[in-house]
Amino acid sequence: MNIPAAVLLVTLAVIGAASVVRAICLRLFCAKDDGMVMYVTHIPADCGNAEFILRSALAKRRWCGVKSVSAVCVDCPMDEKTKRICEGICREYGVKNLMSKEEFIKSLD
Repeated sequence: MNIPAAVLLVTLAVIGAASVVRAICLRLFCAKDDGMVMYVTHIPADCGNAEFILRSALAKRRWCGVKSVSAVCVDCPMDEKTKRICEGICREYGVKNLMSKEEFIKSLD
């Protein structure tokens, strides 16, 4: 019983130490004005793994440590099922950027 508890304790300690090191590094090495970081995901028609692509991009957004990070989902064009999935995930994560190719190009200007 002591060995599994010790393994669990050491594992949690390593995870905690890594989190502390990450927080310190982000605090020390991040510029005060990071500008804007944008993750753009291309979701083609009948994409079987649209949810995985979006959740991966949004996880990167959450973990990068930059305050002004935006995730953009570009409709190139999607079928209805994929579009509903993307809209649901964007709503769940608070991302308001589900746009067509034309809207995306205009937003870059």
